[in-house]
Amino acid sequence: MAGPTQALVSLHGAGRNDTYGAALLDVAQDHLLWMLDQQGLFDSGELVFKGGTSLRKCRLGNAGRFSTDLDFACPDEATVLDVCAAIVGQSVGGFVFSLGEPSDDGRHWDMRVEHAELGAPDVGASVEFARRPLALAPERLPFLPLRVHKSYEFDLPTLPVIAEACAEKLARYRRVALGRDLYDLDQFAGRHIDEPVVRRLWVLKVWGDVVDDGRGNRPVDPNDVLQPRRERDFRPDSLGKLTHPVDIPAWERHVRARFAFLANLDDDERRWARCDERDRAEIERAITAGGFP
Repeated sequence: MAGPTQALVSLHGAGRNDTYGAALLDVAQDHLLWMLDQQGLFDSGELVFKGGTSLRKCRLGNAGRFSTDLDFACPDEATVLDVCAAIVGQSVGGFVFSLGEPSDDGRHWDMRVEHAELGAPDVGASVEFARRPLALAPERLPFLPLRVHKSYEFDLPTLPVIAEACAEKLARYRRVALGRDLYDLDQFAGRHIDEPVVRRLWVLKVWGDVVDDGRGNRPVDPNDVLQPRRERDFRPDSLGKLTHPVDIPAWERHVRARFAFLANLDDDERRWARCDERDRAEIERAITAGGFP
């Protein structure tokens, strides 16, 4: 096959001029993920695909928004360096990748993508590696098939994908109103949810946000998620590129109604909700045990 064309990329972005760059980046990400898999970088179990890009590619397909970031869970520093070394200067299917300077913690890089025929995305891109360990074993998921995939010169791989994405989204939504998180949570709200597991992991993740990272206030209060938010409460331009109609008020109502179960904290969750450093050993045991020691 000759690979994706400008026409196919444009169709991938619903034929809109304002989404061509995001659609091009989405295609480039597919090529990069294929390359990382070919190099065996997912084989050790140290690298797990997460974030909004993983939702689009492996759970939502075209229902997902275009996400500009490649996010991974990767506590191991050596694996982070191996992945970055594999990306820099790599050429896959005509896409050439490069990285900028790392962030101060060495966990976030801006990424640049160029293609001689298709151009360069007009949206910012990045690669980020989360240090915090996951509570649940990742799921091995294939890419959801899309029309543009048929033009690739390779078969897309099955990847290890985060299983606790909903709890992660809720943890960030608690402290900052981003349109992209609201949209993703609205998508989760229309699917099966293991309510006790999601609530438990939400509390554990917020504990880490507050105690370890200083993000958000203590104690954990379900109303931080469940209180009504108006459209103007969401950060401007925080949704990203979406090829579906935008209806923030409807999404917000749906999310509040579906996640009302967060208010049903059990005794352990109420204790951990204090975000007390003295509970660290218990918190770590819970995370190691998948939330329920």
